[in-house]
Amino acid sequence: MDKLTPKQKAFADNYIISGNATEAAKKAGYKEKAAYAIGAENLRKPQIMEYIKNRTAHAEKKRIATGDEVMQFLTRVMNGEEKDAFGLDASLDTKIKAAVELAKRTCDIKDNKTDGGITIINNIPKSNTAD
Repeated sequence: MDKLTPKQKAFADNYIISGNATEAAKKAGYKEKAAYAIGAENLRKPQIMEYIKNRTAHAEKKRIATGDEVMQFLTRVMNGEEKDAFGLDASLDTKIKAAVELAKRTCDIKDNKTDGGITIINNIPKSNTAD
């Protein structure tokens, strides 16, 4: 990976924080009048985008729940151990939904099923109306 100039590094770091290329260019020390164009140009430079990608990869991994975390959360909701935003217990309806979601995941794992969905069985006998 090519080295970044101090301004490019400052731009990338500020872009990670704000998500706004123009603002990041201004904070990195680029001229106010050129900030929009420089910001757009910097986002097209592969070495800057690689730097941004590397810096944000770890944070992205931490933000996405793993399968185990989802299962643990659903179990806590079902058991009434998880409170809502107001500190209240989950309703019975919410606990049932958590149990259903948990059952879907555990049954699929135990049965080694990966397809999910519904199987339609047509077992209705045909009538003989050829009188």
